[in-house]
Amino acid sequence: MSLPSLRRTDLFVTTALEPSPELEARAQVFAEELNAAYAPRGDEGMPRLFGDNPDAERALIVQTHRLLLLTRAGEELFYHPNMAFLRLGNLLRGGRDLLIEAADLRPGDRVLDATLGYAAEAILCAHAVGEAGQVDGVEAVPELGVVVREGLQTVVTEHRALNAAMRRVRVVYLGHHIEYLRSCRTGSYDVVCFDPFFEEILRDSETFAPLRRFGNHGALLPEALTEAQRVARRRVLVKSVRWASTLSDLGITRRYDSRSGKVAYGVLPGSESGE
Repeated sequence: MSLPSLRRTDLFVTTALEPSPELEARAQVFAEELNAAYAPRGDEGMPRLFGDNPDAERALIVQTHRLLLLTRAGEELFYHPNMAFLRLGNLLRGGRDLLIEAADLRPGDRVLDATLGYAAEAILCAHAVGEAGQVDGVEAVPELGVVVREGLQTVVTEHRALNAAMRRVRVVYLGHHIEYLRSCRTGSYDVVCFDPFFEEILRDSETFAPLRRFGNHGALLPEALTEAQRVARRRVLVKSVRWASTLSDLGITRRYDSRSGKVAYGVLPGSESGE
């Protein structure tokens, strides 16, 4: 797990109103992990706390049953597995999922989701590789990674298969994926996946609006793909809007898409693929 090296002033950690001692203790643990200030809440409103922390643009609020990210402007993010619920349900009904086909996942595979976000695709991968497999996630924005990590382990849905898959996703690094990939041995994973933010916002992507506000919008770098090809034994996947030039701009010519779908997956060979 990566820790920020410098004390952060852009973020503080607090609790729900009138917290219990246990809630305060949890908040202090998260503050230490994120190298951010802990701001005791008491009965103070969030505008007052933001006023007391003038450099902060975000707060992590530790509530009884969830973590909540809040911006100074009042924008919120908490964890929910909505897209994973829909896509996994489709798979269980015998439908196709382009990610699973493009990754050629097999039971027991080791998968790295290098741009974790809401972890929807990591959850699908965890279902596909089963209990014998392993799915690790990397999130560039540490506070977002903490919210998702806690949600994956605590959120309970009516879907047993979804709950089981969520619990099998591990958030292994809070920081940029290049840093983590450089630390990995060659062939550490069977598949490495990238799902960077699309330059073009899809009309039906309202579910991801909070994630877009809080996530990392940095471009996918060629160096990251080179490292990923070393770390992946079989394949590296890059997700893109189907009609965008993202994949060709990165030199990726092999792709999986569908005429009715809006996304495509580019495929690069891994270090032992023989492709």
